[in-house]
Amino acid sequence: MHHLIACHFFRIAAVLLAFLMLSAPVTAAPASRLESLDTATVRKVFAGADRIGAPLDVAPVRAVFAGGEFQGWVFLSDDVHPVPAYSGKPITVLVGLRPDARIAGASIVAHEEPILVIGVKDADLQTFIGQYAGIGATENVRVGAKDREGYRGIDAITGATITVMVLNQSLMRSAQSVATALGLPLASGTAAPGAESAAAPGSMAPLVVADASAPAGEPEWLQLWQERRLRVAVLVAALGLLVAMLVFQDWLVQRPRLFRRLRTGYLLFTVLFVGFYAMGQLSIVNMLAFGRVMAGGFSWDTLLLEPVTFLLWGFVAVTIILWGRGVYCGWLCPFGALQELIHSTAERFKLPAWEFPAMVHERLWAIKYLILIALFGLSLESMARAATVAEVEPFKTVFALHFARDWYFTLYALGLLAISAVNSKFYCKYLCPLGAALSFFTRFRIFDWLRRRRECGNPCQTCAAQCQIGAIRPTGEIIENECHYCLECQVTYLDDHRCPPLVEKRKRRETREARAAEFAAVRILDLDHRNSD
Repeated sequence: MHHLIACHFFRIAAVLLAFLMLSAPVTAAPASRLESLDTATVRKVFAGADRIGAPLDVAPVRAVFAGGEFQGWVFLSDDVHPVPAYSGKPITVLVGLRPDARIAGASIVAHEEPILVIGVKDADLQTFIGQYAGIGATENVRVGAKDREGYRGIDAITGATITVMVLNQSLMRSAQSVATALGLPLASGTAAPGAESAAAPGSMAPLVVADASAPAGEPEWLQLWQERRLRVAVLVAALGLLVAMLVFQDWLVQRPRLFRRLRTGYLLFTVLFVGFYAMGQLSIVNMLAFGRVMAGGFSWDTLLLEPVTFLLWGFVAVTIILWGRGVYCGWLCPFGALQELIHSTAERFKLPAWEFPAMVHERLWAIKYLILIALFGLSLESMARAATVAEVEPFKTVFALHFARDWYFTLYALGLLAISAVNSKFYCKYLCPLGAALSFFTRFRIFDWLRRRRECGNPCQTCAAQCQIGAIRPTGEIIENECHYCLECQVTYLDDHRCPPLVEKRKRRETREARAAEFAAVRILDLDHRNSD
């Protein structure tokens, strides 16, 4: 039933998306953005600007004047050095460059970054971009590298680390390219070859637009991996432990007390380290952005900018083929782990559980697939629009921004956590588009290590009743697309005090042993009587 529902939804989605793409009107190419700049916009980087020169034939820059005096040049960063950001498209930044090769100011003109659309306050964004005023075009600027020798560090924006790193890379490399082409004084005090005067635009050497993949010193991602090597090492060790538990799961589930201690400890690690400390909560926006990056030309640089996210996605890619999506959803998703811990705590305090009837439960699964289809369709047009719908994920509110958001976002996230106390993993079961997307790939898994008996489902319903996801059908089969691989059913499977078939076998064995012991005792007494006679 579940497979048929998912297949029908994806078929309908494909037809709708094809219709939308074929019926979309063809529009003419827009006029040059540089030509359309007005003085009001330019004043964001040159406060006193009252006139802008015409775009130059030899470079994508325009001269700026105030009161008849030359002030410098303005250009758009992605005209010079386009670097695909989190959305798969570059961030457009208007940059003002003074004749002394220092940045007069910068202003974000356009972007499709989800985190900048919803989640980052405008004041924080303006504070970040304001840090570039006065920075030399040839300086080595790194986000968060304040204590690193040879680099000029600037503050990041909480929860938007990757985005601002890409922005910084595009802005600084484009500024350096423009300064070099204009013949401005470099760090050594010399001018670029072929340039006669920085103040005479007509004498500039032609500007070669930089290739986004061209190396410029030590890659940003490599520095980040070096700076975060401790958290990388901790995460790699934790992932190795998880693989060991999965490989030796049969041995582990036979020791319920050890297993539950390990599982609880691992869920706490996932929430505290992966979620709150490393902010490694994966999102459906990651998948949509990856698709945009692939469509625009694959590049490792952007993907490697966040080590924890990169390692987690790599681990998901491997384990989803080996065991299915449940390994991530059941062990490594911080929000899922937080819900499970809350539900376990509620059970200890004897809070009543509230679950939907089986028929309603299976119908509600469809919601997350509908959300996934909507997000995919919107992302084809604009990641910024898709980001609005992606707020169905409370991950940003909880782990990236630590509930420091507008009241309705905070109330939504807290509401989902509260519901999980009585309805286990409510969000995961019915609303999570990431889980829906990952479940599509589960059908390609290699291993099937979750054991079942012929009695499962007929008549035994023990595992189905205890499954917190409701991923076991009344007929006994495990629904792999929904299973979170918590292994609780495997603990029961090998427990001769909980699994009815094993309980029956144990009782028969104990009865036989008791009878044998009774018979042996009778024989001993009989022998004693004979010996006494």
